Amino acid sequence: MKDTHLLVIGAGNVGTHTLDLLARRPDAPRITLAGRDEELLVRQVNLSRMVAAQLGHTPRLDHVVMDVDDIDRTAATLAELSPDIVFSTVSLQAWWVINELPKDLLTRLDEAEIGPWLPMQLTLIHKVMQAVKASGIDAQVVNAALPDATHTILDKVGLAPTIGIGNVANIVPALRHAAADQLGKRPEQVDLRVVMEAFVSHRVPRTGDAGDAPYRISVLENGSDVTERVDVDSLLQAVATRYRRLGGVRGAVLTAASAVTVIEALTSTEPRLVHAPGPDALIGGYPVAVSAKGLDIQLPDGLSLTQALDINKKALWHDGIAEIRDDGSVRYSDPHMGIVKSLIGYDVREMKLADSQACARELAAKYSEFKKSLGS
Repeated sequence: MKDTHLLVIGAGNVGTHTLDLLARRPDAPRITLAGRDEELLVRQVNLSRMVAAQLGHTPRLDHVVMDVDDIDRTAATLAELSPDIVFSTVSLQAWWVINELPKDLLTRLDEAEIGPWLPMQLTLIHKVMQAVKASGIDAQVVNAALPDATHTILDKVGLAPTIGIGNVANIVPALRHAAADQLGKRPEQVDLRVVMEAFVSHRVPRTGDAGDAPYRISVLENGSDVTERVDVDSLLQAVATRYRRLGGVRGAVLTAASAVTVIEALTSTEPRLVHAPGPDALIGGYPVAVSAKGLDIQLPDGLSLTQALDINKKALWHDGIAEIRDDGSVRYSDPHMGIVKSLIGYDVREMKLADSQACARELAAKYSEFKKSLGS
């Protein structure tokens, strides 16, 4: 990775965790951290630099002021920097914000899943991709903002990022440990091929099951498929019990670790198997061999890409998105939007890509009014 220039857009939890994880490596790439607040950027870059120095590393770190709302200026900055990889972590609202609600309301609103909040995730990555295209740079784009759905939407207008991070990737380590336990093997002797949309990867660590949503897990031992020797339901239960972990803000480091594996693979001359959402603009998450030469989906034996995509499309409904149309517009799942309507008064059943920012503003205003009504 040493010869790679990585631009990290966004100085939030995932972006700064990724910066730190990479900066503490002997093969760290050149990294530029981008955001709107220069004082924050300077302090963050210097903190990362000094922590790395304490551990014996001298990474090449820099910062640049960037407001992705200004597409033309962002494009000019991208052209000037000419990064090899752009890692975008920006969104208008983090998915965990509703965790601030009282438990009873959180439980009710959480049942709406992330789908109705799509404009919060889609709006800024849409602007980033417009800027990347306008800049003329030839960079791979890694995206953290709901890649299970946003990549497919943006692909309809020729603006899909290369690959996503998190979600399916976040559940694989626990599944791997649980499978190794069942097989009586070490985790490094076990490999997985997991097809899974964000609804399932979000639900399993909390409940130990996938609800009614479909998914597919294959288990390999030393390269041979041994799924028939494994109780897959027990694997899911183990994720929520023996391998339960911190989530939310503290858990963002796991998502950042998945970003590191993807970024590392994108700089490799040889393919490396990772799990990632949104590769090749597909809905949901997949096992994928990644290298500097491109992406190659590596599905479980006996599963076609059409079947895998159908699994994730059906699971996407459980996440609150019923359909992504050919023009990039979205139809939401009625039960999920119904929950949001009943609690905060936001009710948009269909959304065009061009209306994403307006919908985000309306949703933010409705949520703010809702919180004020609670005395928050």
